Amino acid sequence: LAATTAVVAYAGYTYLTYDCRWWWHRRSTGRRRRREVIHGPNWQHTLIHGTVARGWERVRDEFIENFKSRGELGASVCVYYRGEKVVDLWGGYRDRSAQEPWEEDTLCPLFSTSKGISAFALALLISRGRLNLDERVVTYWPEFGCNGKADVTVRDILDHSCGLAGIDPPVTLDMLRDKIRTRNHIAAAKMEWPNPGDYKGYMAVMLGFYESAIVQLTEGSGRERTLGQYLHDEAFVPLGIDRELCIGLPDDVPDSRLAKLDAMSGLEPLWPTGAYPDGFMRRILLHPKSYTGRAFRNPRLSSMPSIADYDRREVKALEIPSAAAQGTARAVATLYRAAERAINTAGTDNPLGLSDEALALFTAPARPGRKNGWMDEILGIEACLGGGMLLPPPPNESLDDDGDADRRFVSVPSGFGTPGAGGSFAYCDPHAEVAYCY
Repeated sequence: LAATTAVVAYAGYTYLTYDCRWWWHRRSTGRRRRREVIHGPNWQHTLIHGTVARGWERVRDEFIENFKSRGELGASVCVYYRGEKVVDLWGGYRDRSAQEPWEEDTLCPLFSTSKGISAFALALLISRGRLNLDERVVTYWPEFGCNGKADVTVRDILDHSCGLAGIDPPVTLDMLRDKIRTRNHIAAAKMEWPNPGDYKGYMAVMLGFYESAIVQLTEGSGRERTLGQYLHDEAFVPLGIDRELCIGLPDDVPDSRLAKLDAMSGLEPLWPTGAYPDGFMRRILLHPKSYTGRAFRNPRLSSMPSIADYDRREVKALEIPSAAAQGTARAVATLYRAAERAINTAGTDNPLGLSDEALALFTAPARPGRKNGWMDEILGIEACLGGGMLLPPPPNESLDDDGDADRRFVSVPSGFGTPGAGGSFAYCDPHAEVAYCY
């Protein structure tokens, strides 16, 4: 009996994993497959919209190719070059099951692309002289200093080097409705390692809560504005993007503007697709008490947490600054354009008034952990994390033993930005004079 069970189990495993795309093939059959964008009549003209400047036509070709051969469902892309908008495209479905088209103002869940957006709040505070990166957090937030965190600096938090990615007990959905309660809860947390800077560990969601607490206590209006409120007032409104980018979805935004997730569920991510680092999804799903598991289950948004929680309207309405911004590619690229122009025009085109010190937050080389170098304790791969962004390696330094610089975690040769689940990515490349979002 044991031998028969073993043979059946092996045969089943081989069948399911022989083609790592098995699950996708199975999901894409029949009626579901007929819902693909490319099955729409005359889809390249009826479902793909927008403009490209002369000389940038190949971007439109690749955008179409994403739908034609790479399984894209719905998307938008925007590129600024030397301050001018040269690409502004959108297309596909915002809701594949209902075949609702992606419109010019469709808001997309940005997941970790939200991190780069949130980092601008800290840059603005630095520019206004209200925040010092190398100051200890307790200077601004005395309650934070308990449980061995007295020496943690603001920079340590933005560098993901303070061991607070998977606090226990976790933040809860109910807690997020009260900024004071959230702030007190995360202030009491213990670090995963004794000293800040010893290791690096990707603060998948918790980063934004700590950033928001710092913003609340330093923003200077007397109202303790949250990070989302502060960015709305100090960045989104001045740039004219406040109707296309938010952290905390306003009640007056209709559901018809929201892109819906088409996500894996249950144990689907365990199938070996090559989309994740080795063992990454296993630690999240099968070892929830591991540091990786705790990092991605914070906050606890339901009794059975999953990425689908982020599709719920009540979750979108909350401020989750590292993982739940909603926006268009146009709006996010416009935000990064503000940084690119400030850098490349020596401040003559600087709509947000970003100081040199603030811009250095984004452009300074990342710092490795003292004890584990570039290896990330959460992701299980080497990564450059700094200034609330993902960064290229410092000059003349590779992340790989074989010296292959093309394998770095962020492939932008110079610049700063963050990618997110679902395929979003935004960055500024000052050397190329480009601001980009997909």
